[in-house]
Amino acid sequence: MPSSDLPTHHIRHHAGRCRPDRHRHGRGAGMSGSRHDYAIVGGGIAGLAIAEGLARSGFDVLLVERNEKLCQEASASHHGWFHFGSLYSIFPQNQFLRTMVGGVEDLLDHYAGFPGLNIAITPEGRLAFPQTGGAWFRDEPIEYIVSARNDPDFDMRSFESVSAYARKVFFLMTWELAIKQFISRHQRFHKHDWSGGVAASQWIPRAGFADYSREVITKPDHPGINLDINTHFRIVGYDRPMRSAAIVTDLVRSFIGAGGTIAVGAEIEHVERLGQGARLTTAGGRRIEAANVVFAAGKWLGRFLSRQEDVKVVASPLLVAWPAVADHHFVRMTPFVDRSVNHLHHEIGGRRYSVIGGGYFANPKDEAAVAHATEKLVEMARRVFPALADACIIETYQGYKTEIVAHSGERNYQYFIRQVGDGIHVVVPGKFSLAFSLAVNTVRRLTGKTLPREVKLANAEAAQLYVGIARHAACVAPEPVAAAPVAA
Repeated sequence: MPSSDLPTHHIRHHAGRCRPDRHRHGRGAGMSGSRHDYAIVGGGIAGLAIAEGLARSGFDVLLVERNEKLCQEASASHHGWFHFGSLYSIFPQNQFLRTMVGGVEDLLDHYAGFPGLNIAITPEGRLAFPQTGGAWFRDEPIEYIVSARNDPDFDMRSFESVSAYARKVFFLMTWELAIKQFISRHQRFHKHDWSGGVAASQWIPRAGFADYSREVITKPDHPGINLDINTHFRIVGYDRPMRSAAIVTDLVRSFIGAGGTIAVGAEIEHVERLGQGARLTTAGGRRIEAANVVFAAGKWLGRFLSRQEDVKVVASPLLVAWPAVADHHFVRMTPFVDRSVNHLHHEIGGRRYSVIGGGYFANPKDEAAVAHATEKLVEMARRVFPALADACIIETYQGYKTEIVAHSGERNYQYFIRQVGDGIHVVVPGKFSLAFSLAVNTVRRLTGKTLPREVKLANAEAAQLYVGIARHAACVAPEPVAAAPVAA
């Protein structure tokens, strides 16, 4: 029976039970009896962005998600920090910064039609972030409080091993040069003419010492943060806090408006490769056929690869505290990653709260290692933020990062697209912030098309069925709240 003949509220099997499906939009029911151009497995930010891009490009697309709402696993377990490249300016290689700055270019080139995309170019060619209803980004730059070489981090009298001593010597010798490069790249970012003909992703990473200026260095003066102002200095970055629910809402509105179909509560248990594409079977026995399949299943990706060891998942703890324990967004930057700390503050339902992270991570399958990483984060947070002692709510959770390991065995820190069969691809975004570049390049690779700029938005009420709130917001929300304000 053609999918268009299925009732809107048809019965869908899930985990051995039957229940009405109230969340259907787009070209028919999409779960049985039809062959889609594309099936996207995984409704995190990567899967959603790719599905939206393909639907916007005119294809019949089904987005399949195991949860009842989209972007509720790794894509909800983040800081709320959107990366434009500021943090990655510290790496000596150009490739990481080039990718992040390229993400800004992709947003400007392919997502300007979204009502919440609030990146504007001023008449002088600089970036601005006007604040409107449903804005994706808050115009509150994240600062860097940088440890100087007189900080105890570099104390050569204390070390745990010969290798630790050698590491300290190396960082002591190279840290000043790294920070000068960091500042030089920031100067280029702020001075770049974004309306000109030179690509920012090519020009900014190649900053040299001629771009360096001590004028941007100031003393940190944040009350309530226990960091020695005599061994640190401050640099204002260009990353911004994001409103992830507003981003997800706009993408869902565009996906539905372009005729895309969403199947939630549908976990894929079996994949059968056809001549081209695949037949997917859900836990309840429903079958989906698609000429092309993209797996964007995050930490569940291993089950869809012939070699599960190609997937690496890292857990990193985050701490949420209400009320907020500091007034600024900042990163304590040091070459010793396990001594770094970062803080962003957000607001929901009238409650302003803090999200605190650090350089701690663990194998999510190692419960003892995860517990130890969490304990270290809490210990660091209590030391840096005295107000944490008076918090009404303190909660921790794990954020997850999924990588596809390169064939050389090296870790991959960027978005990744890999073909694993005829018409079958797997993807990882690397970061929430890179999902848009991932979508642009996935559409180009799979279809040969450039993502069109024009978007057609469904009504906000249809989208809200699929949109939840970030994990950090859920920790402190006083009561159920709408996922995001909606721009006209």
